[in-house]
Amino acid sequence: MNFGSKFLLACVVAGTTPAIAQTVLPQVDVTSPKWETRHGGYVISSNFQVDPRMSAVIYPAEPFQKGDILDFRTVRMADDEYFVLQECTSADCTQGHILRVWTRSGALDTVHDPYRVSIPHEGKFFMWMQRFPMAGGGSFSGYVPTSPPLVLNPIGTPEQFHLCDVKAAQERGPVKVLSSEHNGSQLALHFETGSTVFIQRMHAAE
Repeated sequence: MNFGSKFLLACVVAGTTPAIAQTVLPQVDVTSPKWETRHGGYVISSNFQVDPRMSAVIYPAEPFQKGDILDFRTVRMADDEYFVLQECTSADCTQGHILRVWTRSGALDTVHDPYRVSIPHEGKFFMWMQRFPMAGGGSFSGYVPTSPPLVLNPIGTPEQFHLCDVKAAQERGPVKVLSSEHNGSQLALHFETGSTVFIQRMHAAE
């Protein structure tokens, strides 16, 4: 059973679905402005939640809306780590679509802003980090955008796939979040590999 299957099973055992897991989270006051600031015409928030059942999955405390912006930064991240923004594309979340993958250098895609992504529509979004250890170091150059939840299928050269056991890495699943803390309007995520990333949500102030 891969980690994506465990993700779905955890939701079933809990008597819920991935959609509900995103929008109904324990001990989160989604109306509180405590973690919000206003700057440059934007409301900026760090109101995210690490899933209490699966410590590798991060959700926005309120569902993303069309026009929201997710900002990603890192100060410590390995070459073989990939931070993923994914959404469910089926009602039971057996299929997903990856909007963006970030490495320590920014977006893996060729985009205008390597650290920000605009949310195209309301949906069930979640974030996680995947590690693909590669003998001798290095990282993949792309990814397949359609995949089951919590599954990242990389694109690279035959040599890279020879140096990396992709299947074994996928079976190990996403990297766990050891701790998280609000750092102003950013949420700092500290992973078990020693990596730290910062995420924040932005939308135009009314």
